[in-house]
This record gives sequence, structure tokens and C-alpha cells, in this order.
Amino acid sequence: MRIKRKYKKPYHFQILYRSESGIPNIAKDEVFVRLFDYKSVWTSNYGRIIQKLDDGTYQLVKGVYSRTTKELTYTLDRNVYFKSKNRWGYRKEKVTASSLVIQMFVVNYDMKNNTMVWHKNNDMKDNYYKHLFPVTDKQYNEILRVHEQDGTITDKQIMENVNAVEFKPDDWKPWYNKRTYEGVGYVGGDIDYESYSFIKWKNMIQRCYSDVVHKLKPYYMDKEVCIEWQNYQNFKIWFDAHYIPGTKVDLDKDLLYKEGNIYSPETCAFMTHFLNTVFEDRGIESNIQQNDDGTYSVSINVLNKKVDIGVFDTEEEAHTGFIDGKIDYICDLAEKCKGKVPNYVYEGMLNYKIEITD
Repeated sequence: MRIKRKYKKPYHFQILYRSESGIPNIAKDEVFVRLFDYKSVWTSNYGRIIQKLDDGTYQLVKGVYSRTTKELTYTLDRNVYFKSKNRWGYRKEKVTASSLVIQMFVVNYDMKNNTMVWHKNNDMKDNYYKHLFPVTDKQYNEILRVHEQDGTITDKQIMENVNAVEFKPDDWKPWYNKRTYEGVGYVGGDIDYESYSFIKWKNMIQRCYSDVVHKLKPYYMDKEVCIEWQNYQNFKIWFDAHYIPGTKVDLDKDLLYKEGNIYSPETCAFMTHFLNTVFEDRGIESNIQQNDDGTYSVSINVLNKKVDIGVFDTEEEAHTGFIDGKIDYICDLAEKCKGKVPNYVYEGMLNYKIEITD
């Protein structure tokens, strides 16, 4: 499998626009996207960081250049699960601008082994996304050697290096990249076939690409898995950061991006089956019942449990009542879940919009 240089296109719900932040762009193509695993911060494709303060205003975050790596580094609050407290909270973390830019704007085929970043022309102050290359230590050393020898190295030469067998990790095996799962998914490295993470990954791949699954559940036919998650090792990194050991969860892709049909680290969240069921779109008519006196009773159903919303005089009022009632129910549920789920899931619940399908 030859790797091709590809970039990510941000989803609209991730973007922080200048009209809201009030912070001018440094270039026409600069765009700020939300980092869901950090507290109220957005990174741009140039490596700048904007933070939303408690008073609702926005400011640029000041980074520092590391004396050892020369990388621009930020200290941010990362949302993590504290096992001792059995809750999600925040922990200070130092993170490089280049790693954040690659995470949000560059397709990284091998997150496990790509521990280095090559900056175009070896300019460590250049964090523009098209000038950053996630590489292994072997690849980095060879790129650096060529650059120092010739005084430059082209993007084509870099990608030839990335695809060269001699610069792969020591434990690399060709079959790791063979598309053995529905012609799309590949294991990417050593694997525990009985692990919960692998089972979740395999089910995701089958859901999107298996003809057998599509015959039973045709509504999955237009769904897909992002390039990065086609490699199980990449999915496992995200899984390990977001999964609470011992829990049973669904992999949801609709809470953050209802219009999307893609499983990716930018669109997915782990949720209990109960929560996932709450966000299923059902026909409104099944939730409205006309009474003998001409009024309309409205309810919602969650795991076959009926939750009454109210009684309304007209069908139009019943439709509005259903929307308002379900939003109130979800907001109340969000407050009960606060700290028990990652903060971006909590925010997604509070911002959830109801779409009516008949």
C-alpha cells in the first residue's frame, strides 16, 4: 500500500469563524477548528491557538519554543478520565503546534510509529499544514540527511522515503497493510483479535463495507470510515484515549455531526446504548396520539420506555411540543451526565438539534 499525501477538510461544526472570535487571520486560507479533547481551544492550519475564556471572549494562546526540540509548544487543559475519581476532568498537557496541525489537517496513516514531524526546509517555525510531514524516526533521519547533503529535499522525495521499505519500523511486516477486512480495513501492526477495541473496529468496518450487513441494514450503505481509521492501530489510539475500561458502549457518529455519514476521530464519541438510543431520529407521528376529545398527547420513547411530554390542543402545537420537550429532556440528561462523559459529548448534548422525520 503506497501512501499518498492527503489533507483533511474541516467540518463546518468544528470551525471558529472570525466574526465570532474577532481575531484576524494571518492568511486568506487560515481556518481555526475545534480540538474536542481540550478545553475551549481551536487550532489553525498555521499552528496558532485560540482559547475561549470564561467570560465568553477569545484570545490567542501564547506558545513557547522548546530548547531541545525547537518546536512551538503550548500548555493546554486536556479532558481525561480520572480513574481514582471515576469522572472526566482536565489535566495540563504540553503539546506541540505541529502535532495539533497534523491531527486536524493532515491524514496520518500511521499514528503509532509516526513520532516525528518534518518541517519543510527544516524550518521549525513553519507550522503550515502543507509543510508538515508525520514520519518515523528512520524516515526523519534519512530526510534530514538528504536535506543537509543537497541543501533541500522535495515533497516527492519525502514521500518516496515514506514509502521505502528500508525506512519502515523495525517490526514492520508487509501483511500489516493488506486490506484483509472487507477490502478496506487493515491491522497495521500486532493485534489482539479478542480485544474490545478490535471487535469495535471490525464491527465498524463491516457496518460500512459488508454486503451481508447491507442486505440486513441497507441504511449503512452510504456510510464510510475515514482514511486514518481504516488502520486499526490508529483507531486503537483514539479508543484507548476515550474508552473507560469495563464499560459497554456504542460508537456514535451522529451526535456531533448529524448530516455526516463518516466514522472518524472528528465525528465520533462513545456513548452508552441508552444515550445512543435517545438520539435516534424517529418519525414524529409515532410520538403523537390524537385523543377522543381532539387534543394531542405527545411522548418520546427511549428503549421502549415511554416518557410523557404533554397534551396539546392542535397538531401544530403538538409538533412544537415534541421538539421542545425532547430538547428539554436531552438537556436535563446532559446535566446528569456531566463529568460522567467527555466534555465534548456533554456540549454536543446541550447543542443537539431536533430534526423531524415522518
